[in-house]
Amino acid sequence: MEKPLSDFGIQEPTWLLWNSTLVFLAIGIFLNAYTALRFYFKKRRFRYPLKALLIVSAFSLFFTATIPMDYEIFHRIPAFLFFFTYNLFVFLFGLFRSFHQIRAGVLSIFIGLAMIFSLLLLLPFKSYGVFEIVYFALILLWNIHFLFTRMKEEGMKSNKEGFLKFFQ
Repeated sequence: MEKPLSDFGIQEPTWLLWNSTLVFLAIGIFLNAYTALRFYFKKRRFRYPLKALLIVSAFSLFFTATIPMDYEIFHRIPAFLFFFTYNLFVFLFGLFRSFHQIRAGVLSIFIGLAMIFSLLLLLPFKSYGVFEIVYFALILLWNIHFLFTRMKEEGMKSNKEGFLKFFQ
């Protein structure tokens, strides 16, 4: 893999699918993490810095998807901002949760550190592609874990039956 994944955004057969997927991913990770903030953090002093990082990272991914790679610097700045701010968001999410309960934040701290260490994949490979695949796999792992954990915890609190209890 010689080129970054953003190259799919300028290739003729895949540009629309790739860019729309990134836009939906930006919306999805924003909504999932935003609801996780409200669920896990009751104190505003923890919630507001995380919310600011989340907003910056979601908009950065949106702009990365909508600005083609042809405009190199205008594409790379939001891409860098996304990779930096979302990584910091996940790490601080775990760190702030561990202030209350150590075990609660370990997964987020571990995934945040794994996101940082995935940068080491840039050394043996010529392109950003492998790093980006590992990074997005870690993002999906973190988001899916917190989505199902939150659904399970909210479901236990509900008195309704079935899947509809998650849509109160």
